Amino acid sequence: MAQLNAAFKKEESKGSRPNNYFPFWNMKEGEQAIVRFLPDADEENAMGFLVEKLMHTLTINGEKKSVPCLKMFDDDCPICKVSSAYYKAEDKTNGKLYWRKKQHIVQALIVEDPLPVDSESGENHEGKIRFLAVGYQLFNIIKETFESGELDEIPYAYEGGCDFIIKKTKQGDYPTYAVGSRFARKATDLSEDQIAFVTDNMVELSTLLPQHPGIEKVEAMLEAALTGTSYNDESGESKDDSSMKFTSSKDKEAETSVTTVTETADETSEDSDFDEEAASILADIRARKSK
Repeated sequence: MAQLNAAFKKEESKGSRPNNYFPFWNMKEGEQAIVRFLPDADEENAMGFLVEKLMHTLTINGEKKSVPCLKMFDDDCPICKVSSAYYKAEDKTNGKLYWRKKQHIVQALIVEDPLPVDSESGENHEGKIRFLAVGYQLFNIIKETFESGELDEIPYAYEGGCDFIIKKTKQGDYPTYAVGSRFARKATDLSEDQIAFVTDNMVELSTLLPQHPGIEKVEAMLEAALTGTSYNDESGESKDDSSMKFTSSKDKEAETSVTTVTETADETSEDSDFDEEAASILADIRARKSK
């Protein structure tokens, strides 16, 4: 618990693409799902049961594409530098346009699923292991619970752990998960059959993250986004990398559905070292666009 609490407190400072996400965003207003978070198969993961995913959205060749943020790999990210430069020039529109979007990915056993059964299989997600894209609202609830010290035991423990309730309500004109979603107050044990099933099927969460695209590729894609020029791969053909973009509407929903509240607070606070670079970066951007 001490390791988990420390990881969540310092979280702010700090692949394959399966399509079996749990689409809880399709719940009706007032409905709730109950899930049991599962441990990462990678025992070295300090956060225990989730991984952070950082992505940028760039418009390239007329299409919006998701590009991995190099900060996810502990490298300097040129897109973050451009965003920070815009913010420091008080251009919040472009600053936000190039700012990274944060998500966390978890795997969970679906305990209760309010969604209708599939017309072909006659089943829903209940009793199955699914991946969840956890956005700002749900992650904040998880993070605040750890920071408050409310949990006596590790919530994803097979014995003595607790379920997590995802409740969909409405705030103004928009759906929200921030009201009513919480860890269950009563601890429960997984059955022997559930434990055996989970043990045989859980994965290393890092495999759910995109691979490092390489600095040269990111710089080339950023150049195309900034100047409106075409982005081509080494063969000279238009680049169409499915790991870099949303491959379907369902994938896009999985990426964005839970982020109805935007993370805007302190967006440039950790990039204060870019102060001296900001002017030169913006001058370079203007030079590129004038060519």
